[in-house]
Amino acid sequence: TLPISVLSLSHYLSTTYSYLFALTYIGWSLLDRRTTLPMLPWLVAEIRRRCEKGDCGPVMQPREVHLVLCPPFIRCVPTTSNNSSVFIFEHKAQLISRFIHNSNDLTYFAYLLRGQPDNPESEMSCHVFKACDPNQVGLLLSAQQF
Repeated sequence: TLPISVLSLSHYLSTTYSYLFALTYIGWSLLDRRTTLPMLPWLVAEIRRRCEKGDCGPVMQPREVHLVLCPPFIRCVPTTSNNSSVFIFEHKAQLISRFIHNSNDLTYFAYLLRGQPDNPESEMSCHVFKACDPNQVGLLLSAQQF
């Protein structure tokens, strides 16, 4: 068996085939326009630290989620939900501009999301996840083709 759930989830999305990855959603943050690539590991660590200390607020506590991949969309769904209209966020995969994998802890990863892909000045956000197994990150990348 694989260390990750890869299932058909037509009840989550209207298309017939999806991938589902069981992960922990750690949190997110908006990026300042001046953020540079060398700053990204620090940003991911700061999001982790904030949530570990409980400083991420009541709305964004780390929680178990299913990351549902159904091109062209990515949907983050609470594990407790069987209702397709209940999700934490959904966005087009094409809006992901960079994938970040932590070399110190291979279970953590993040991606940067650009509000408008054709506008380099558009707002960006960073979403951080934790996998149960480091192999999940590679499988997710293979399934999504980041």
